[in-house]
Amino acid sequence: MPPVEVLEYDPPTVVGVDENDPDGYIPLELLQAGIEVRIPIWPFPSPPGEIDTLIVEMTRNGVVEFTSTTFHRNPITETEFFISIGPQYLIVDGVVEVTYTTKNFVGNPHPSYPRKLTIDHTPVPLNLAAVNFPAATLHGYLNCNTRPPIWEGVEIKVPPLPSFCRPGDTCAVEWVGYQSLNGSGPPINTTYKRINKLLTALEISNGFSVTIEPFRPHLEPMERNASAVANYTLYRGVRRIGASLKSVVKIDRIIPGESQPCGP
Repeated sequence: MPPVEVLEYDPPTVVGVDENDPDGYIPLELLQAGIEVRIPIWPFPSPPGEIDTLIVEMTRNGVVEFTSTTFHRNPITETEFFISIGPQYLIVDGVVEVTYTTKNFVGNPHPSYPRKLTIDHTPVPLNLAAVNFPAATLHGYLNCNTRPPIWEGVEIKVPPLPSFCRPGDTCAVEWVGYQSLNGSGPPINTTYKRINKLLTALEISNGFSVTIEPFRPHLEPMERNASAVANYTLYRGVRRIGASLKSVVKIDRIIPGESQPCGP
């Protein structure tokens, strides 16, 4: 009995484009470098010695803007194929669709459903309002008099977010320490922390706070004339949609006249 024919394949995927994003926004860096369309091996290749044809197309409003045709002799050893679409095809903003079709050795075509992609070169704002540190002094210090104590965690306050944010977007707050007062020099790798916050409408309109903890390893290494830098990045799925300026807080856990830092 012959195998059941596949009428239409699942849509292809694009490397670096979030599969859960129905609009298929292409990240800006891929718009500039080009994209790779991933096609899995089709379920019923032709017999050994025969050739299958793979056709990949990108269309806009039904008009073909890119096409690729490749030939594959059976037995095919690859489990998937990658077809490059260069940045010259991704210049004009708008919605496109990527599809693929296979033809067996007698020319029977089997098309895929389309994958919607969105081309948008709108610059990502990288100067959003910075975070602040509510416990810091007027001179921007966290020290032995800080309340609550540094070893109980450091609060970072994220301000109200831009109107383009939507509930369900992610705000990723990042923190890293330095052995300098101005966030310069090599970072202290053990101090790095990232907190991902799935945003609600209230958090977008009012802002929110996160706490950097535990003390070890994220805070303890900063003892004398040290600092930390914090900022946030906004994501819709995996697509970056904005980022804040960086904020620096100074950290000094040495009481004048003493040699050991305060804290546990």
